[in-house]
Amino acid sequence: MDELIGLLFAILLWRIALAAFFGFAVGMAAAQIFPGFGAGAVATVTLLALFGGVMWHASAIASAAPADAPKAEQQPISRPIAFLGIALVGLLVGSVYDYLLSSGPIALSVLIVSSIVLVCVGGAITKTPVYLTDLLFMVAALVTGFVTPWAIVTLLS
Repeated sequence: MDELIGLLFAILLWRIALAAFFGFAVGMAAAQIFPGFGAGAVATVTLLALFGGVMWHASAIASAAPADAPKAEQQPISRPIAFLGIALVGLLVGSVYDYLLSSGPIALSVLIVSSIVLVCVGGAITKTPVYLTDLLFMVAALVTGFVTPWAIVTLLS
């Protein structure tokens, strides 16, 4: 039964799996070609490809939605779900930054600054306003996701 469920998810989410596999293959090929391209860089390329696969899958599902279905702008994401999603991004991307930079405070700073810059650039490109409360919400979620492994290890030891 577990194999059947795994096969079903693989069939339904083939875009995500394909993108992650392609990203991993590109990262491994780059590691073989470039001597300075280590495990952290391979993980970064794989994560970026995974995020690209998620976007590809989301756009394919959105275009396949029925005509009478409400648009994404009409279906706001609840704040707790958005917080958990952003915290997961903070956990994953922050861990890669921490591995690459070998310093937690520097990795957290790079995570926060790069995220703020990307949101502001995205707001400028799409011509939508970026509110300070939304930026603070995003930073709080990223920091929570980044410090979660440290907090768990500290609490359990």
